Amino acid sequence: MNVRLIIQKGFVAVVAALALSSCSMMTEDLDNCPTGLYVNFVYDYNIQRADMLKDHVGGLTLYVYDESDRLVTTKSMGESQLSKYGSYLHFTEQELAPGHNYRLMAVAFQHETLSNNGAKYRLTGNTVGSQWKQFFINLDHYATRSVANYYNVSHAEPLDTLWHTLTTIVSPSTINQSPSTIPTPAKTEYSWQHDGSITTNGQETVALVEGEPTYATVSLIRDTKHLNITLRAVNDDPADNQVMDQDYTVEIYDNNSQLDGKNDLTNPADTLIYKPYRQWTTYFVGNGDVVSESAAHYDLMFNRLLYKNASVNDDRYAVLRMEDIAKARNAVLLIRKKETGEIIFGINLPYILASGRTYQERYYHYQEYLDREYDYRLQFIIKGGRVDEIQLLLGMHIHTIPWAVRHQSETLE
Repeated sequence: MNVRLIIQKGFVAVVAALALSSCSMMTEDLDNCPTGLYVNFVYDYNIQRADMLKDHVGGLTLYVYDESDRLVTTKSMGESQLSKYGSYLHFTEQELAPGHNYRLMAVAFQHETLSNNGAKYRLTGNTVGSQWKQFFINLDHYATRSVANYYNVSHAEPLDTLWHTLTTIVSPSTINQSPSTIPTPAKTEYSWQHDGSITTNGQETVALVEGEPTYATVSLIRDTKHLNITLRAVNDDPADNQVMDQDYTVEIYDNNSQLDGKNDLTNPADTLIYKPYRQWTTYFVGNGDVVSESAAHYDLMFNRLLYKNASVNDDRYAVLRMEDIAKARNAVLLIRKKETGEIIFGINLPYILASGRTYQERYYHYQEYLDREYDYRLQFIIKGGRVDEIQLLLGMHIHTIPWAVRHQSETLE
């Protein structure tokens, strides 16, 4: 028995030695001895704090920049790869030379191609040889007829959802580890502090070592948001409680047409006008003491929402006139009567949406909450022709924000 044990140990030692030798002497076959860069992706920077990549993202491209921030190569993944966990992109040592540091930037969409209808995100500066500072993502928009620097975003269809790079995280590697056991995507740690600073486990670049594998996780942030708005009336006369979608104009105004490689807004001169891509009216027929009513509904999508002045206390400003929009620091939600153009509601949109945080979510900084949440529901109660109450509906949570007509006396600075 002792002899047999010695022989088995010796055999294992020989096999291990051969494996190490073959890995160190290999040239092209990397199946058993991985080298180069392996990149997986995660979308867990959301309000659920769960990885939703495979269920949300349909097309992704990774851009790799060298130490001079010059784009050296790209690779893409389609829906067939992204729809399952464990997918990754691999760059060999022939594609990315070891001994250098590389910056990774990923851009993803809900659809693989631009064949769907509606406004698109257009990428520029994304060809090999371009500098990182030349990279921009532009949302389609076209000039209005009447007001300079105001641009409409096509609302024929929903926007194609955009994700951008949040962090790059390098996982500890095990030399000679099989690609089939690549580390799972690293957990994203990225949070805004109340003083506006950021703490993160991300890093600017990834260093590649010759003959060894490097494993990196790119975390994504969702930029495209969805907002559903409902208008209801609660007047003493039941005849005044019929709210029709065609009787109101619902719009969002914001300066957010362009994003750069850092996912920062870079084109403040162009004010975009977002309109509902769908609107409709629902009816409820009463009987006896139950009053009949109708309600108007609107679905809108818009680009990344930044809270540009979250540290001050005067962001509860109202928008009384169309000319006030140009003075607003943040995105403006505007509801008007279509026949007369009268504004029945106009306010700082990031303030209203961030006001819907639950008790636990209030630990998030304003901007972190707005970046994590992507699906909002607002219900406006109209009384006497004015908005009397605002309700935010997030999941099963309903948060009521009091809204009195007296706030409309405030003016912008």
